Amino acid sequence: MSQSGNRPPSGVEARLVNVTKRFQVGEEWVGALSGIDLSVAPGEFLALEGSSGSGKSTLLHLLGLLDRPTTGEVYLDNRPTSQLSMKERAFFRNRHIGFVFQNFQLISRTTALENVEMPFLYRKSPNVVSKRESREMARSLLHRVGLSGRELHYPSQLSGGQQQRVAIARALVTSPGLVLADEPTGNLDSQSAGAILDLLSELRASVGFTLVLVTHDPGVSSRAGRWVRVKDGVLSGSGGRG
Repeated sequence: MSQSGNRPPSGVEARLVNVTKRFQVGEEWVGALSGIDLSVAPGEFLALEGSSGSGKSTLLHLLGLLDRPTTGEVYLDNRPTSQLSMKERAFFRNRHIGFVFQNFQLISRTTALENVEMPFLYRKSPNVVSKRESREMARSLLHRVGLSGRELHYPSQLSGGQQQRVAIARALVTSPGLVLADEPTGNLDSQSAGAILDLLSELRASVGFTLVLVTHDPGVSSRAGRWVRVKDGVLSGSGGRG
């Protein structure tokens, strides 16, 4: 994996090979995923569809290096991530993976502009962009997602759809090659949800990144180039447009 801050426009390639994930609950082990084999091409828009508890969010967390598989391997850009230290995993997440969550996860005491700048605060290498550069990058992204004029608004002053646009801008500010969206439309009305899906699709096509989106809604997954159904911890079906 490249250690630079720039990614090729095609995005990150991801693969899971015979991945199993189990969690310990008391004295018992509970299986969340079993024997998962999945490939995501650079620049692809993949939807992981399934009901609550199916294992789809666990799968997303493994792709995002937020957790490790019990067995099997997760590859990002053809490198096995089991070889990465905790520090290296954090480094890769900060520079190459953007996260969009259902509950937005914005910091209530900071403005939209400051929320978008937040990922730069976690960078400690000498190649960090200046405060002025990060501010301009954040401002430009807020304009890109349709929030010009609301840079100094706090989350409480924004609608749900606007808060999710801030979250998307924050996810993209480090120019990631992989964007992971966990139920990004789950707390939105149908009109706002459609607008967010349109925005993610447009940004993926124009900026260039791999997009993996988790949803329980077949209507949302139908917007992806390809969908994979997760049921009881295994892949139970797939399809795509065209």
